[in-house]
Amino acid sequence: MNSGIGNSADLKAVGIKPIVDLPDVGENMADHPLLGNGFSVNSTDTFDIFFQNTTVRAEDIEFWEDKGQGFLVDTIASHLAFIRLPSDDPIFKTNVDPSAGPRSPHYELLFSNFLSLIDSPPPGNFLGIGNAVVSPSSRGSVKLRSKNFFDAPLIDPGLLKSDFDKAAMRAAVKSTLQFLTAPSWSGYIISPLNGLESAKTDAEIDAYVQANTATIFHPVGTASMSPKGAKNGVVDPDFKVKKIAGVRVVDASVLPFIPSTHTQVPVYVFAERASDLIKAEN
Repeated sequence: MNSGIGNSADLKAVGIKPIVDLPDVGENMADHPLLGNGFSVNSTDTFDIFFQNTTVRAEDIEFWEDKGQGFLVDTIASHLAFIRLPSDDPIFKTNVDPSAGPRSPHYELLFSNFLSLIDSPPPGNFLGIGNAVVSPSSRGSVKLRSKNFFDAPLIDPGLLKSDFDKAAMRAAVKSTLQFLTAPSWSGYIISPLNGLESAKTDAEIDAYVQANTATIFHPVGTASMSPKGAKNGVVDPDFKVKKIAGVRVVDASVLPFIPSTHTQVPVYVFAERASDLIKAEN
């Protein structure tokens, strides 16, 4: 957009002379909404002390650098669950299923042995369970704030705009709470935190979700791929930008739909394909 490639009207509005009119540049932005849920637990065998005690943290970092062992060999989320809404969920009476297919998930649970994704955590020991909508139908955009390329862009992530996304996140919260009613958790879980403890009705859960949802940093779609010759989209299947020569885009922005998983591996896949295409032409 700073180079004059994008929606001509938007470019003119910030004082940039349009060179190539590609209205979909910066549009179609999709991301996975992420909600962090915390639960106080009856245990001291969690990772919370790493974040709460600077001395312990320094010792653990030194131990990892010296031995390659300790807290830092673990991941943020050691277990993941990808779950699909039931086919008779009421949301499908008014919304088309945005997932890739009948076996694709709608939401994800991410399990952590500490209180994650919550700002200013209280003292204590916790279980963290994140919720992510992995087949969102909401779309946002990226636009220029001004013609000064040092100015931060105007980013609308579009999180939870659609009724489907709200329903999927609500289902993820309910699934989390239901999971923790299993006998295995008896005596371990003390209480939810951060407002979840008082969210009982759908309306209360929705309000909790709206107050606490952020991003999992998986944005895609703002330079979306479309068939060669199509009027929509930004790049062709060979990753070349439409209407111009000599420019390719090879990053997650070319994905026209967000994968129902973490985006790292899909990017590896099409980056390998792009490298083959580039080598074949040179």
